[in-house]
Amino acid sequence: MKRFMRVSKIMLLAVGLAVVSSCDDFLDVNTNPNNLPTSGVQYILPGAELGVGFVMGNTVQLVSSLWMQQMAGTGTQSDPYDRYSIGPADLNNEWNTIYANLLDDLRQVRVQGREEGNFVHAGMAGVLEAYVWTVTTDIWGDVPFQQALSFDAAPNPEYDPQQQVYANIITMLDEAITDLGKTNVIAASEGDLIYGGVVDKWIRVANSLKLKIYLQSRKKDAATATARINELITLNKFITSNADNFNVPFFSSSGAQNPLYMYNHLTRPNDMIVSTRFLDSMQVLNDPRLPAIITQTGGNYVSYDNGQHTVLNFTAANRSRWGLYIVGRGQTAANGTVNVAVANDQAPMRLITAYMVNYWLAEAALTLGTTGDPAVLYQQALETNFSDISTFLGPTFTPANFSANATAYISSRVAAFTANPTTEGKLNVLIRDKWVSSAGNAYEAYNDYRRTGYPRLALPQNALAGVNRIPTRWPYVQNEIQANSENVPLKDYPAGFLVPVWWME
Repeated sequence: MKRFMRVSKIMLLAVGLAVVSSCDDFLDVNTNPNNLPTSGVQYILPGAELGVGFVMGNTVQLVSSLWMQQMAGTGTQSDPYDRYSIGPADLNNEWNTIYANLLDDLRQVRVQGREEGNFVHAGMAGVLEAYVWTVTTDIWGDVPFQQALSFDAAPNPEYDPQQQVYANIITMLDEAITDLGKTNVIAASEGDLIYGGVVDKWIRVANSLKLKIYLQSRKKDAATATARINELITLNKFITSNADNFNVPFFSSSGAQNPLYMYNHLTRPNDMIVSTRFLDSMQVLNDPRLPAIITQTGGNYVSYDNGQHTVLNFTAANRSRWGLYIVGRGQTAANGTVNVAVANDQAPMRLITAYMVNYWLAEAALTLGTTGDPAVLYQQALETNFSDISTFLGPTFTPANFSANATAYISSRVAAFTANPTTEGKLNVLIRDKWVSSAGNAYEAYNDYRRTGYPRLALPQNALAGVNRIPTRWPYVQNEIQANSENVPLKDYPAGFLVPVWWME
């Protein structure tokens, strides 16, 4: 089975324990490593949190960045994926990791946390589980939910319609918020690598994820989406500050590093290069984010056309790849070159951020008429995105004149948004910038494209025969087709992954 990186349940547990140990010093130096405590929720949670980051920074991000033409594939695996040649057998491990590892662990924390009186940990796990379910149904559509994780009772689970899965996720988030408001036997901070047990921040994540779900389904029921989003706006419990961003941290220790850093700069540096379409879009608009997001080589940017499918005659060192804001701040020159020898200040996996929330609110105000001025919200989205970049990079690594250039850029983009006479035209401007802001989490760009049709992207060169559009879902995996054939929908490949998911129609 080909895959970008294997995510091991045992590895994640070990890394989680090691990270918590180094941060909180909870293990005595004489503790036998063969007798590490692993049954408490505080020991399961950190591995699950890291697991979510690894899954989102691994194949989910890599395939999405190719299909959304932020990156182009130049390797034996990434090149066919770039051209949509990604079949059921290619995604078995992704499905297994999500169901048998992540969801199973998070469900254990939820159930065990309630039984032990550790309700805050149950609430954290509930929010994380809801996030993973959202990703799973967004990329595959209908998926096992009600009978999932009952491996003995339902070895061949039925597939639930995406509409029902979304409803179940909302219920799960409501339950998680309730749990987060209860007491805890152990300190809430134990095992939480993301927020250190700060309950208010977890509640903001839950409400921000609700916002995304309602916006995602706006084409199916605009009235309900409008009402629910306005209720959330009145509640005013979103992620509104970059300090509250839902980020999974990574570390310098082996196995705990940013997966994009490991893949794009360490293990397979020849496999991906910035897409010409992405680079051209940023250069045409003089987007100041470019040197923070993409590396230079010899003072220039070197790109590749999606699907070009030719042998490159230059080395990994002579191609533009993910830059400092995406993978980490280590560098040796002002051009933003990532140096594998010193890139120990790892970038996090940014799951839900203040700028994402502002983009969602702007789109809701524009397309549904929810509370708020879409131009103001769009401006706030850009400002929080630029602010997060400069804060993460710090004064040493922030590109020259970044602040002044950002101010000018934001002003020009908001002016273009305001001057556009149509809702569709404004949406095009908005989503184009969100496309850039989603660098490092292209799953969000993939959602945006399927929901709005923006940014406008042409098919790659040499696309898989029979594929006349960017795939609208991932193909169902071979293991499921073989073992659970009577329940798996859309088994035909590639026709199956051209069928829109529920919320697109």
